[in-house]
Amino acid sequence: MGRRNLPARSGVLAGLLLVLPGAGCGGLGNIAGIDASDPSAAAQYAFPDDADPVLAQRPFVETELLVQPYPGADAEALALAYAQASATVVARLDEVDLEVLSVTAGELGAVAAALDATGLIEGLHKNYVFTAEGLPDDPLYARQWHLDRIGAREAWETTTGSRAVKVAVVDSGIDTTHPDLTGRVAGGWNVYNDNADYEDVYGHGTMVAGIIAAATRNATGVAGVTWDCPLLVVRASDELGQATARHLAAGILWSAGQGAKVINVSFAPLQSNRLVRTAAQAASRQGALVVISAGNFGQAGTAAGYPEALFVGALDNADALASFSDSGPFIGLVAPGTGIYSTDWGATYRAASGTSFAAPIVAGVAALGWSINPDLRPSTVAALLTDHAVDLGTPGVDNTFGAGRVDAAAVVAAAVYAEDEADTTPPTVRIASPTAGARISGRVQVSITAADDSGVADVVLLVDGLPYATDTRAPYRLVLEPTRFAAGAHVLTARATDWAGHATVSTGVTVTFARGSGASTASTTGIVFDSPAAGATVRGNVTIQATLRDADGLATVEWLIDGTSKSVGAVSGTSAGVSYLWRSAGSARGEHVVTLVVMDATGAQTTGRLTLTIP
Repeated sequence: MGRRNLPARSGVLAGLLLVLPGAGCGGLGNIAGIDASDPSAAAQYAFPDDADPVLAQRPFVETELLVQPYPGADAEALALAYAQASATVVARLDEVDLEVLSVTAGELGAVAAALDATGLIEGLHKNYVFTAEGLPDDPLYARQWHLDRIGAREAWETTTGSRAVKVAVVDSGIDTTHPDLTGRVAGGWNVYNDNADYEDVYGHGTMVAGIIAAATRNATGVAGVTWDCPLLVVRASDELGQATARHLAAGILWSAGQGAKVINVSFAPLQSNRLVRTAAQAASRQGALVVISAGNFGQAGTAAGYPEALFVGALDNADALASFSDSGPFIGLVAPGTGIYSTDWGATYRAASGTSFAAPIVAGVAALGWSINPDLRPSTVAALLTDHAVDLGTPGVDNTFGAGRVDAAAVVAAAVYAEDEADTTPPTVRIASPTAGARISGRVQVSITAADDSGVADVVLLVDGLPYATDTRAPYRLVLEPTRFAAGAHVLTARATDWAGHATVSTGVTVTFARGSGASTASTTGIVFDSPAAGATVRGNVTIQATLRDADGLATVEWLIDGTSKSVGAVSGTSAGVSYLWRSAGSARGEHVVTLVVMDATGAQTTGRLTLTIP
């Protein structure tokens, strides 16, 4: 991968607002700051993310709207809604059901308002732009003082890491020729341009990578927190160190799909960004912990953050909160963040300050803990980090230091004996709306509440006992189309399944569909795949839905992926909707065949096949 002409870096990045020209191949397009006095169409829709004033001040891509349809939303109705709003789908993140729409500059709010009115859309988001959170400093300042402060040498007496524990750096890329990083990279991808060139275009990613895993005991340069854990490198930014929410989400998802255990994201402010949270949720389901920098705005925020990610503030060398470090309820813990010496472009080294460089210290410590005990859940590793932090400030967890300063020695010592808490309790689940007795005449949103100590894997809405749609992200909201059913009374229930395999079905809610299709629930024998469409390109968790009909009565259904049986279950009646959640991460690129084998009450079998492609 060749080097490119690189822009100079100087000054504080946290408040940088830029206007970039329209760019192809994943470029940012037109970026604009938000002006409260601007009467443009962007103000015509109240974007929920803007409830956080810190996020509301961020620049965003004027010509892109990020859309997450409700599970159960009709594909044809969505396509019509997009067309009527003069919006075009230009990209997708299938793992989090995200569609990126191209809209006319100045019409973002109007398009969002029109789509919101359809009742088909769960999330409408601006594509905010985030800056790499680093502040340049004297390159000779306090070289690697942070390692002794976190007890790294004591931790290394037990472990220096494991080749089985991959750490991903979602950033500006990496200088692959740097002598302290050569041989440390296990793979990478450029989600910004969608190609394999992850060479650093800004320098920030090279510094972050060196803090985590610079080659150690090689008589060269600096030491990493972990010596042996390999790096996965994701370039998600442009040449100015700016990355949009969708590119950061794509980087998180790619990393989790490649088996990363720890994913470092040194961009801010992300504590209120719903799209990045959705990606962090998906990564957590795949066994990864996302570590995010708190931000360099020097502000005390009010956002609570989200449990699927660990937010890290920065300390100076006196264990005081760095003057630039953000704080608030979202802070999980803190780490050294001033004068952090690390790898830089062109086989050089320098010191820098910022929460960008506190986060990778925590990411490296998480990797050391996981190296000791590789079977732990992400939530358990996060608890190791916070439970064994050095308390600072007000006793206990606070909004300034979170749980305290990360302690590598204590984390590694505790990881030896750590165990995931046994999950013997099934999830709780109920249908919050609609309520019993509701008369429904058109498209309706179904809101489901589900919770579990180890995490909810998925929630399925059932109509008259048959699966209708599946949601894998909280809050659990789906859309129901009564016209798919006969008019009259129907019973809605919800089934929640946790990661231990426990399932709970909610109490039924009887509603009346005032208008329906009038179609009989029984028809001729057959299998119809409802979604995804045949030949569709898919990634990550894929919910495959099909409708079965057999006049002799249904008995069993079996799902196979590429000829290998994955699930067998019972069905009944003469018509049924069935679904299967295929966790495709780790599957080879190319075509895969989903086979559905249905046996009826007489023993006769019917087979259906669906071909899907992993890019």
